[in-house]
Amino acid sequence: MPVCLIVAPDAAARERVARGVDAGFDVVRGVGPGEELTTAMELERPDLVLVAADAHGLDRAGTDWIAVLDTVRTTAPDVAVLVVGGPSDEPRAAGVALERGAKGFLRAGEETGPRPFSARGRRPATTELSRRELDVLLGMCEGLSNSEIAASLSLAEDTVKTHARRLFRKLGAGDRADAVARGFRQGILH
Repeated sequence: MPVCLIVAPDAAARERVARGVDAGFDVVRGVGPGEELTTAMELERPDLVLVAADAHGLDRAGTDWIAVLDTVRTTAPDVAVLVVGGPSDEPRAAGVALERGAKGFLRAGEETGPRPFSARGRRPATTELSRRELDVLLGMCEGLSNSEIAASLSLAEDTVKTHARRLFRKLGAGDRADAVARGFRQGILH
């Protein structure tokens, strides 16, 4: 039974992240940092952990999201961790997340799909992505915007959007966060 934990300091933040993630997980559960996270890690044995990043986290020592990331990486190094930041979070936060062992950094609010989604009722996902679709998915995993992905691949932004729509359809994903989560769940991303 696939499990996804969402870690954020308050219930409202957990709910915001949870609205965009189903990705075929049997359990999507929000937990707080600290002891609640540690207990959930032991009981749930998650396949994926999403950590909500504090927009001002890099300006303070001992930031909660960085401590949460470190806790997950230490207690369960084989569990995939994605950090979810705000729509305007700077690349520095993504760099810190990746350096500390996160598999990716997503900017919250960058939905390309029509709305929050559910895996139920969607047609089965295929995992055969073209090379460019995989490149776009990797860019999403790094928290890059469509224009940043386009620049890194020397493509037009509209071409990146076309690849994104195709990979969403193939994965059965509703938005960027869902696509990345499904990529990890299906073994496309490691």
